Amino acid sequence: MPESSKKIFISAGDTSGDIHGANLIYSLLEKDPEIKFYGLGKENMIKAGLHCLHDMSTKSLMWLHVLAEISSFYKMKKDCIYFLKQEKPCVVILIDYCGFNFYVAKAARKLGIPVIYYVTPQLWAHGPWRVKKMKKLVDKLLVVYPFEKPFYDNAGIPATYVGHPLFDEICKIGIDEGVVSEIRDRHGETVVSLLPGSRKQEVVRLLPLFLQSATVIHEKNSSVRFVVSCSEEQHYNLIDSIVKEYELPCEIIIGKVHEVIKASDLCIASAGTVTLQIAYYLKPMIIVYKVSPFLYFIARPFFVTPYIGLVNKLSDKMIVPERLMYRNDFAWLAEQAFQLIADNRKKQTCVEELTLLVSKIGKPGASEHAAEEILKLIDSA
Repeated sequence: MPESSKKIFISAGDTSGDIHGANLIYSLLEKDPEIKFYGLGKENMIKAGLHCLHDMSTKSLMWLHVLAEISSFYKMKKDCIYFLKQEKPCVVILIDYCGFNFYVAKAARKLGIPVIYYVTPQLWAHGPWRVKKMKKLVDKLLVVYPFEKPFYDNAGIPATYVGHPLFDEICKIGIDEGVVSEIRDRHGETVVSLLPGSRKQEVVRLLPLFLQSATVIHEKNSSVRFVVSCSEEQHYNLIDSIVKEYELPCEIIIGKVHEVIKASDLCIASAGTVTLQIAYYLKPMIIVYKVSPFLYFIARPFFVTPYIGLVNKLSDKMIVPERLMYRNDFAWLAEQAFQLIADNRKKQTCVEELTLLVSKIGKPGASEHAAEEILKLIDSA
């Protein structure tokens, strides 16, 4: 294989994409150490060997903030297109982050470079009209949920189910049982964890709601203690300032998301892949997704799935409580939480359903399967 064909362009925009991208790079290098990687990512992908055109650690993913940084994003787009034209990599791999990655796909398509999308945007939930655009821009999809394959098959886009790379990461990093024990020892019999998400906008929207419900829970049961997961250290001061507005027995823990989840009796979480982490540890949970009233009424008709939570979508039924909110319905959230704390039968049913789900999807190997599919496409090209 000539040297030029050993170049792969890979693009990820957020923290989870960076982790999945890094694991994919490691898997590809195990199979072919000569491959060189270029593109967009964060610290994990850079550590894995990515020659980074732009460090995505400083870039925002939320559209209002993208508008504020339009010149920076225009330069990023221009640099990516220039690289594709000059270096002609053998394949472009895109990970989630569809707003920007669609531009990269369009440029690669014009240059005749194969495009693979790994961890596809959730078009099945909101935005099915963009499937036609995906079909025009992408040669192959590597999907992480079983129900995505028939969805894209019906649209005529080649798709292979490879599994979710989250479970590769869980098996890779393991868990610190000492930290789990310390959390339990500090907080006693009933621990409720609040997981508002990894993005600043999610924290601002969800954490006050979670803490309002926690206040109601604590009034009903004073033995309950609360832990707030701060997955990004840069958000600690923001989280701390919000928590201080409420008089609650509450600890903020930076990082250690897996340990926080495992130490919990109940998790109150934002919608997203963190719900799969919670499911992996078989913990009852409540899922909340909150938007502004304006966005709710504009976007609600475009939600084509009856579920916002991945665990419910994957199970094709409501196995954990969930709600899409446009106002602070903390009373509903507190009531659902209190039921899962106090009702052992309801709690056990939830755990049983999660056990069944994890037995189907909670296996490592996604990164290796994805690497195999990518090398197959390169060889065929």
